[in-house]
Amino acid sequence: MPEWVFGMAYRDPEARRAYERRYYAEHRDKILARRRTRRATRTPEQRRRDSERRKRRPQPRRAELAPERLELIRARDRARKRPMSEARRAAAREATRRWYTRNKVRLRPDRRAKDRERYADNRGSVLSAKRIRYATDRVFAETIRTTNRGSYQRNRERWRDSRRRYYAEHVEELRARQRQRNRQKYAADPRAWLDYYKRWRERNLERARAYVRVAGHKRRVASAGTHFTFAEWAALLERYEGRCAYCGSTERIEADHRIPLCRGGSNDIGNILPACRSCNRRKHRKTEAEFRGLVGREATSRG
Repeated sequence: MPEWVFGMAYRDPEARRAYERRYYAEHRDKILARRRTRRATRTPEQRRRDSERRKRRPQPRRAELAPERLELIRARDRARKRPMSEARRAAAREATRRWYTRNKVRLRPDRRAKDRERYADNRGSVLSAKRIRYATDRVFAETIRTTNRGSYQRNRERWRDSRRRYYAEHVEELRARQRQRNRQKYAADPRAWLDYYKRWRERNLERARAYVRVAGHKRRVASAGTHFTFAEWAALLERYEGRCAYCGSTERIEADHRIPLCRGGSNDIGNILPACRSCNRRKHRKTEAEFRGLVGREATSRG
């Protein structure tokens, strides 16, 4: 190798290391044989000096090593590692448990803080992994259920009080979410939803009648004692020719409030419109203007 090339490689650390790696790869057997011979012929004094020299020499961190060198070191470590027997593994576990038992009071706060920090940084992935494992690992799912049941039994009253407070603080939001879920279920399969309520009413007849009585009482209170007469209702039906004021159907006509009683409407004939059962159920708590707007938007989207 020309001297000027060696000089350039020496001035450039990366080039120098690359040259050394190539040289070692080409002459590996010769270099290792020389090292073994030198180690076998060392005197005790030379061994002591070599040991002191290695202690004084700063060792590079693994993060600073070249990938090839790092892989060689890892391979050497794997080759040197003695396989652990089951007895040694059990002894190591027991020693770790004893050490943690002696130091858990000191370690627990830091461990909890780290766990909370890790959970806050990776909440989505942690919960997703737990859901997947809960769905696929039967033993893990049963462990979680057992833990939850035990926790509920120990803290039943505290959990109930917490739920009551939460419901009282978010009652409107929770009711709105439940109504939205019910609407989605009904829209997905109306027949199944109606059959379910029919079966429930047959099983709980007295309770269903009580619900009707309570609803009627609420409506009477909301109407402040006012009501329309049969003659007024007959005249209204004649004016609309016995048809629904929203869709024109003549099937199962009912009295519908333009402004619902629950939103401050009255029970006078001026606040009443004839409506088929389908429109009356769909209108629910909407005003006349809101429901007509909904019907118009649906007609526009279909057109």
